[in-house]
Amino acid sequence: MSTIEDHNPPSSGSISKKRRRQTSEVWNHFDSLPDGKRATCKYCSRSLCASSKMGTSHLKRHIETCKKIQGDTSQTPFIGSEKEKYERELEGARVLLKMKTEQIAILEKELNKAKVNAVTRIRIVQEAEQQKPQMEQHQKEEEANEQVEEVQEELAAESAAVDSMETTDQIEATVEGNLNDEYFDVASLREYDRIVNMTFASENEAFHFFNEYAKREGFSVRSSTKKDRLQNTIKFRQFCCSRQGLREKKYLEMPDRKRPATPISRCDCPVKLCIKLDPKTNRWWVQNFINDHNHDLTAPDCTPFLRSHCSINESQKCEISSMKASGIRNCQILEYAALCSGGYENRGFQEKNLYNYTLGHEQSTMLANDADSVLRYFKEREESDPDFFLKYDTKDGCLNRLFWADGQYVVDYAYFGDLVIFDSTYKLNRYNMVVVPFLGCNHHRSTIIFACGIVSCENNETYRWLLEAFLQAMYQKHPESVLTNGDHAMGKAIKSVFKGTAHRICSWHMDRNAQKYIHDPAVLQKFKELLSGICSREEFEKKWISFAQKVSQRVLSRQWLKRTYKCRESWAAAFVNKKMFLGMSSTQRSEGLNADLHSHIKSKMSLGMAVQKFERRLTHKRTKEAELDCKSFQKEPVLQTHCPDLEKSAAINYTPRVFRIVRDEIKMAAGLVVNETLSSSMPLRYIVVQIEKAESQYIVHCSIVEDNVEKLACSCAKLETAKLPCRHIFAVLIHMKATCIPRCCIRDRWTKYVKSGFPSDRKGGAFKVSSYLMRYHELNKIARLIHSEVAKSPEGYLRKMKSLKEEMQQYNDNHKHAEKCKVKQEYEDGVQASPRIANPKPVVTKGAPKKNKTTYERIKSAIESSRKNKCRHCGHRGHNRQTCKLLRQDNAAEPSPVSEGGPRAFDRQLS
Repeated sequence: MSTIEDHNPPSSGSISKKRRRQTSEVWNHFDSLPDGKRATCKYCSRSLCASSKMGTSHLKRHIETCKKIQGDTSQTPFIGSEKEKYERELEGARVLLKMKTEQIAILEKELNKAKVNAVTRIRIVQEAEQQKPQMEQHQKEEEANEQVEEVQEELAAESAAVDSMETTDQIEATVEGNLNDEYFDVASLREYDRIVNMTFASENEAFHFFNEYAKREGFSVRSSTKKDRLQNTIKFRQFCCSRQGLREKKYLEMPDRKRPATPISRCDCPVKLCIKLDPKTNRWWVQNFINDHNHDLTAPDCTPFLRSHCSINESQKCEISSMKASGIRNCQILEYAALCSGGYENRGFQEKNLYNYTLGHEQSTMLANDADSVLRYFKEREESDPDFFLKYDTKDGCLNRLFWADGQYVVDYAYFGDLVIFDSTYKLNRYNMVVVPFLGCNHHRSTIIFACGIVSCENNETYRWLLEAFLQAMYQKHPESVLTNGDHAMGKAIKSVFKGTAHRICSWHMDRNAQKYIHDPAVLQKFKELLSGICSREEFEKKWISFAQKVSQRVLSRQWLKRTYKCRESWAAAFVNKKMFLGMSSTQRSEGLNADLHSHIKSKMSLGMAVQKFERRLTHKRTKEAELDCKSFQKEPVLQTHCPDLEKSAAINYTPRVFRIVRDEIKMAAGLVVNETLSSSMPLRYIVVQIEKAESQYIVHCSIVEDNVEKLACSCAKLETAKLPCRHIFAVLIHMKATCIPRCCIRDRWTKYVKSGFPSDRKGGAFKVSSYLMRYHELNKIARLIHSEVAKSPEGYLRKMKSLKEEMQQYNDNHKHAEKCKVKQEYEDGVQASPRIANPKPVVTKGAPKKNKTTYERIKSAIESSRKNKCRHCGHRGHNRQTCKLLRQDNAAEPSPVSEGGPRAFDRQLS
């Protein structure tokens, strides 16, 4: 009798000699049947499939099982009744196999008949097409198509029958392999039979099924695929245990190892689930399933820490992105997710997954066209806001300077633009560009922003460019005074652009600068007296001469003295105490804003993300202003002073913060007395003295027209410098028995109604998100309201859970073949910047130099510099994705993506 090898000889050249020898040795234990597709085992007389597509692995396992049964029959630990039961099951499986074989033979005969009939019918239809009219021809074509579909259904039935036969072989082999197992479970066989008979609509559905199965059992899953070379589509996918395979020896035997070896996790576990695509039905069927682990499974409380069971779903990505944009830290996000899910093991992801996602999300925002996306965002703002102002400058094709101001900036400057605080802050983006905000003080004495600029260098030309852009945005309205730090380039630009504007240097910066050159505490105290002491200009010159003689012993001190004396009109109280600075002498507001920005904007952020964070902080400040406006109109202070009429008048006009300052002045007026009134000429002059110190006198000028006070002015000049009435004026009003504060003493910038003429746009474009996230947040907001009411009763909870599960199942059934929706929290728009602007070049900013590195730090930096980065785009070393030239060329060649979400994103959301 010929062997299987003789019946189906392999082609020479398609298989090696060793493979032919192994194949011949395995197939020598079988006798082929007349049909040529099956063979009979010489040990147990069973008929098995011998087609070439099945290979020889199942034949080899069958031979090993038969040999083991024959050799170890005396040692089988089965009880007689159990053995008989399993032998009956085996006999039943054989009978079922025989029935299946007969059914297949019948189906093959019917299929052949159907094929002949179909061919005959098709030939008849083709002949009738030439004889009958066109309408009859169309009907015959439909009948022919129906016949072809019937043939295809019969072919599919044949394929299903073959699959069923193969499944029976697998079940039979499983029964035989477990005959010697004392604890063999029939439920496991039923589970096995259920899995091998399953079909899936997509490979993702198969992965989710096997991953859930692995989670119940206690192991992790990974997968591999095979593609069709002609169509370039996936036709085979294998899901296996994560511990499948073995680590290569070259990684175990490394003599020059520098780091400790990673613990071994592979133990060559054979568990796998293989699925294959059926091109006829376009469904995935189980080709092979092995469920026999060679290692211990994980306990249920440890399963959530396995890799395939730690993932962040789409809903969690949206929540995490919103929390990170709000400044919430990762550790707080983990606690919130654990609280919402009912425990750390139920949240679905671990700490490492969260940090990897947030890091990848931040790195994805560092685009090669970062500057271009920022300009597109601002140009889209220009279209929606007619008062939006944008100005930028390039150098060598790279963004060099940027300035912007929206419509609300302009409105705020119109009301509170009498004082501008002009300062810079460093390293708020990955290019080390300097952020220069223009600040002011609103009617609540809170910091307000007028405009913002981002520049690459800090020289006189750059500051002139910024100030000219600022005037252009504010319709050429000059401020009354400017308060800056001690930057000389900034001071020169202010003198040349803001002509006629009072300029004051921050007293704190002057004090810190003096400490570098003056080491004697007594001499340093003399300088502080010159800095803040009120005196005449002649007295200041005399004091300066005596002070300079004590300091000019060192060369560096002499140079500092010359520079400081040259700009004395910008820092000495003797020169600036009569000028309008609203009682401010330092840039503390600017430093406070810088601290706020540094807590939300990191130095490695992209330019787009830094701009967006800045806009959100601006919106936060505008919201706080709206809150203070609401409180000022809804609440009235309690009267406390001895002059209730004046105090009530102040409470009606001023904001609460300013009212408290005015009330303190009214209280201090109780210690003053009007000593003399000079009424010989107009205006009237009142000499106000302090009761305890009569030598300090202040003169208050008063103009009265038709019993109305038209003008009040005090020699302390607080009404002109701080725009608030001083205690001396209140003493005169008390002396005159006034019942309200005159209108000439009330400046509009401190009143409640200063901004009532125009509505405020406090939101701007800071919270504009994509249409996907907008829809998600709207649905989530309504769903939370419904769920909060339903969760109050157990019956409502169960009813709602049932409806949600049904809705989710219906959604999955309707979207099995749909492509997975990608979550993109991005602003995309068709506004194109032509030509494209390259990203700014990293610059070295002013400030304190870096500290000297230690020997260890120098060695470490040298080692790190020798390790060249590998680009994730082109794969070459020596650069990264942000500096890749090929990526820039690709972005220049391809058009920018357009969607309904808005302008190009600064913080791109991955899905």
